[in-house]
Amino acid sequence: MLGLNVSAMAIAMALFLFTSIGFLGSVNPLLASLPILFLLTLCICWVLKDFRSRDSKWSWTIMDGSVAIFVVYAGLRYLTSRLEYEARNELMLIVCCTLAYFVSAKGFISKDYRNFLLFFLMIFALFQAGFGIWQFFSKSDFIVHWERPEVYNGRGSGTFVCPNHLAGFLEMCLGLIAARAAVVRRESKSSERSVIVKVFTIYVALILIMGLLVTLSRAGWVSAATGMAALALFGGWKGRHVVARFGFVLAIGVCAGGAMWSIESIRNYLLKSLVIGGSTGQITLGDPTIGGRTMMWAGTLNLIQDNPLFGTGLGSWQWVYQKYKDYRILSFPEYTHNDYLNLASDYGLIGTAIMVGVFVTFFLRAAKIAKLESSSEDRAFAVGAIVSAIAILVHSWFDFNLHIFGNAVLLAVIIGATSAINGASPLSHPAGLLARRMACAVMVLICAALLYLFIPTVRAYWVSGLGDAAKFELHYSEAVLHYTHASALDPGYPKPLIRIGDIYRDQAKWRVGTGKQRERSELAQKAVESYDQALALNPYLSDVLVSRGQAMNLMGREELALKSLLSAIEVAPVNAYAHFVLGQLYRERGEDRKALEAFEKADKFFLHNDPMFQLNQWSEREKLNPVPKRAE
Repeated sequence: MLGLNVSAMAIAMALFLFTSIGFLGSVNPLLASLPILFLLTLCICWVLKDFRSRDSKWSWTIMDGSVAIFVVYAGLRYLTSRLEYEARNELMLIVCCTLAYFVSAKGFISKDYRNFLLFFLMIFALFQAGFGIWQFFSKSDFIVHWERPEVYNGRGSGTFVCPNHLAGFLEMCLGLIAARAAVVRRESKSSERSVIVKVFTIYVALILIMGLLVTLSRAGWVSAATGMAALALFGGWKGRHVVARFGFVLAIGVCAGGAMWSIESIRNYLLKSLVIGGSTGQITLGDPTIGGRTMMWAGTLNLIQDNPLFGTGLGSWQWVYQKYKDYRILSFPEYTHNDYLNLASDYGLIGTAIMVGVFVTFFLRAAKIAKLESSSEDRAFAVGAIVSAIAILVHSWFDFNLHIFGNAVLLAVIIGATSAINGASPLSHPAGLLARRMACAVMVLICAALLYLFIPTVRAYWVSGLGDAAKFELHYSEAVLHYTHASALDPGYPKPLIRIGDIYRDQAKWRVGTGKQRERSELAQKAVESYDQALALNPYLSDVLVSRGQAMNLMGREELALKSLLSAIEVAPVNAYAHFVLGQLYRERGEDRKALEAFEKADKFFLHNDPMFQLNQWSEREKLNPVPKRAE
C-alpha cells in the first residue's frame, strides 16, 4: 500500500478533501471556495483525460442513475423555491457531492487510487484525532487562528468547530481503516513490510477510537459502535475470516471501553448522561429531550405533515420551522439535528424516496462486491464503505453531519470509489464512446452551473464580511458602502440589506428631540426600505419584521409598526423579542392590558436564566402593575 503509482488527479482529490475538511469543514461559502476550486479543476482534468482517450473504460450503474435523478430533482426544487439564497447554498452542496461522486466512480477505477485514498485518510484522520486529543487535554478552543465557542471547551473537535462533526469524520474513516485491518490478511509479498503496514493500520484505528472518545459525542460513540458491529457481520463467513473480524472488533471494543472508563472526565460525562433508578435499577437518559432534539423533531414532523410531497424547499427548514418551534428551545437552530427529517421537510417525501433509492443501490452494490471472489483489498474497501455509511447514517439521526460540506463530500467520494470497483463486471453496463462524450459534456455544464451559482455567492459573502468589520469599528458609512456593494454582487443575499437597515434604524434612534424629527424620519424610512427588500427575499425573517416595526414607530406610523410586529409573531409565535417590543408599543399607546399580556409571553418564551433580561423585562411590567411597598 505504500508503493503506489499516484497520479496528479489523485493528489488533486486529496487536496480537495484536505481543504474541505481542514477549513472548519467548509461551513460557509468563503471557506468552501478553495475546495470547490480543487473540485472543478479535478473535474476538468478528468473530462480532458477521458475525452482524449479512446481506450478509457468505465461503466454505468443503477446507482449512477439514482444520483442523477436526485440532483435533477434538487435543481427543479431550487427553481421553484421561494427562498432563493438558502436553496442556492443547498443546491451547491448537492452539486459538489454529485461531482465528487462521479469523478470518484468514473475517473478513478484503479486499485491504486483506492489504496492512495485510504492511505491519505489514515494520515489525515490520524492528525485530526491527535489534534482533538490535544484540545481535550489542554482545554484549548483554538483552531489555528479561529476560536471555537466556549460551549465546546474540553471537547475535541479537530479542525471542525463542533465536536460532533469531528466524530462524524472519524467514524467514516474508522470504517474503512478497520475493515482494511480486519479483512486484508497480507498487505505485501514481503512479510516484514506486511507486518509493518498491518501494525500501523491497527495503530491508526486505535488512535481514531481515542479521538472519537474525546469528542464527548454520544451519538458518535453509538454510531461507531454500530459500525463496528456491522463490520463483524460483513465480509464473508469463512472460518478464519470470521475469527479475524470478530477478534478485531472485540479488541477495539475492549480498548474503547477501557479508555472510556479510565479517563475520569469521559467516565463522568457518560455517567452524567444516564440516570439509574434507585429501586428498579432502570437506566434512562439524564436529558430525555437529548439536548432539545426531540422537541425539534416533533415540530418538524408537524411541518412535514403540512408539506408532505415536495417539502418547503431547499434550505428552508430553519425559517419555516419557526412557526412550529417549541418555546423551550432557546436557540435558533439552523438544522433539525436529524438529517432524515431535514431531508423530508426540505425535499418532501418524493425527494426522500429518491435519496433512499441512492443508498439502497449503494448498499446492494457494495454487498455484491464484498461477496465477489476479487482481491481482498477490493472486498475490504467495499466492506469498509458499508461500515462507514452505516455509522454516518446512524449519526445522522441525531446530528446534521451530511449538511457539513467536508463530511458530505467525503461520503460521496467513498460511495463513488466503491462504485468504481469491478467496473466491467455484470453488475455494470459498459459506457460506449458516445455515452462517454455525452457524460463529459454534462460534467462541463454542471461545472459551469456551479461556477455561475458560486461566484456571486462567495464574492458577496466576502464583501459583506468587510461590512461587518467596518460596522464593528463604528465606521457606518464605510459599512453601508460594503453592504451595498455586496447586495449588488448578489441581489438574492438578504444579509447586506438587513445590516443596512439596522444601521439606519440605530442612527434614527439617536436622533431625539423635536428638532431631529425630520432627520429621524428620513433615516427610519431608509431602514424600512432596506428591510422591505430583505423581506421580499425571505418573508420568514421574524427579527427583521420586528426591526421594521421599530423603524415604523420612529417615523410615527404606529399602525404600520403594530402590523409589522404582529406579522413577526405570526411567522415565529415564540419569538420572545417580538412579544417584548410589541408590549412596549402597546404601553406607549396606553393599552396596558395588551402590553401586560405581551410582556408575560415574552417572559415565558425568553431565556429564564438571563438575569439582565429578567430585570429589564420586570421593570417594564412593574410600570403597568406595580408591587405595593411593604409597610415600614
